Amino acid sequence: MGTSTTNLGPNSNNPLVPTWLEGQGGGSGDDKNNDQNSKPEQQKQPQIKPQQGRRFQSARSGINDYLRTGNTGSMKKGISRYVKSSGGKSSAVKRMGASPKAASNFVSFLSDVAQNGIQAVAKNLNLALQGNESADQLLLRVADQICEVSTSSIPDAVVRVSYAETVVEMTTTLGVTDLNAITSEQIKASLSCFIGKSVTNRIINDICNNLVAQKASPENLQAALSELSGYIEGRADDVIASFPTENLSLTDEELVGGIENLYSEVFEILASVEDE
Repeated sequence: MGTSTTNLGPNSNNPLVPTWLEGQGGGSGDDKNNDQNSKPEQQKQPQIKPQQGRRFQSARSGINDYLRTGNTGSMKKGISRYVKSSGGKSSAVKRMGASPKAASNFVSFLSDVAQNGIQAVAKNLNLALQGNESADQLLLRVADQICEVSTSSIPDAVVRVSYAETVVEMTTTLGVTDLNAITSEQIKASLSCFIGKSVTNRIINDICNNLVAQKASPENLQAALSELSGYIEGRADDVIASFPTENLSLTDEELVGGIENLYSEVFEILASVEDE
């Protein structure tokens, strides 16, 4: 998904039902008038305005310069301009869609396992544990419950991909091999990983249109992605470091609000770079 672009769908100037179909069908003209008189007047649906194609032009310009030259300053400026072009940190968080809620579900699941054990949590989820099932296999099996997304939209795709990438990171880098033995520090690190990856994936889809074209070889492409994601995930680490461990046990509503604030802080840091 890292190289995909948003499909804006049909232009709002072209109606989904073509005008040449209106008024067709059987029956006389009187029948048509009677039908019109007998039906309640329908409210006019608001017109959906297409997204402005030049909205992120300045942000893309900075990213494209980074992709051409490798100038990390251009990368940081491009990301900063992206947050500002989105309307600021609050609007940037809204563009994340279900990511904060998925992050909250993720933390709640891991905290429940740490406190009550995987057997009890699996029972609550009506989940049958399988023999010799590894941590990553189990985490991927509960992906639907944690992600809670069902469409093919960009924000929902960001949630699913970021969760899968986080599971890989947990079991390879963070050392989570036994969920029953997971620590609060590992839970915080997993949360930081998910936030960083989801922000990275959202930004890639919005402004990195020329990523593949500029980095033609797989090696160069991977190097650019690693540097880009490393920078954003590093800012997420900075924010999560001050997140109190006891907040991992907040109620669902409180936890979602707290995690939305974490996303907001990450975007605030990313936006501030150009002002330095």
